[in-house]
Amino acid sequence: MEQVNKGEPKVYDGTSIPTPFEQVNNDGIYEVNCTKGHKSKTIIDNINFEILFEYGLNAIVDGYYREAVSSITSAMERYFEFFIKTILRSSTKDFESINKAWKKVSSQSERQLGAYIMLYFKTFGTEPILLNQNKEVPFRNSVIHKGYIPTKQEAIDYGNSVMKIIELTLIELKEKFPKETELTFEQFGYKKNAEENFKKIEKESGIEQNFACVNIMTTIDVKNGREINPRDGRKGMVEDRIVNIKQRREPRRLTLLKDRPNIDE
Repeated sequence: MEQVNKGEPKVYDGTSIPTPFEQVNNDGIYEVNCTKGHKSKTIIDNINFEILFEYGLNAIVDGYYREAVSSITSAMERYFEFFIKTILRSSTKDFESINKAWKKVSSQSERQLGAYIMLYFKTFGTEPILLNQNKEVPFRNSVIHKGYIPTKQEAIDYGNSVMKIIELTLIELKEKFPKETELTFEQFGYKKNAEENFKKIEKESGIEQNFACVNIMTTIDVKNGREINPRDGRKGMVEDRIVNIKQRREPRRLTLLKDRPNIDE
């Protein structure tokens, strides 16, 4: 864009411009500096379990299988929290009351799981899909609590199980409670907290905070689920997602047009 604005030749000389990046963080705000000296801030319009699951998939790609299992497990647990709060939102309009109730179980994963099972059963009349008690639960516990280092295939198999647990019930949740799902996403997603953070900075400094906002198209996706479009490039199980992630990491060619193209040509 700088080249275009300066009126320089339309044809780029082919020099590679590295994409600036930042490490994944917990507040959803990313400040990057490119090699040309430009600074920018971006908020991601996502929620924690979407990013945690994607984090786990990338860990598999990079060969960190124990970290992959840990991140994928965290994604599942935070999804249970999201599900519970969405169901509560369908009968309680006050998120503050929901948060107070959640604090009673926020540090007890077994109680959270029990609440998820009961609320799912009450809502859909059947038991939810869960990890296999004889295989997947002992495997998870060995990795998380006993230092077991899994193989790549074990991490993939576990990821596939968790993907089904989250995605299938998330689709049901969105179909039955579309508005409540949207409101819960907005309430507990990164965007709201980040915007409140910027407002606080503006109030304290008197300086307007300019930023961009982007929804990352993650594998587990509340706003733009891959079930919407049959030709979605995010289709498939963990094995397919690994291939797609590797492809997305490859350099991409970008063409900037100074003049509006003639669509008839």
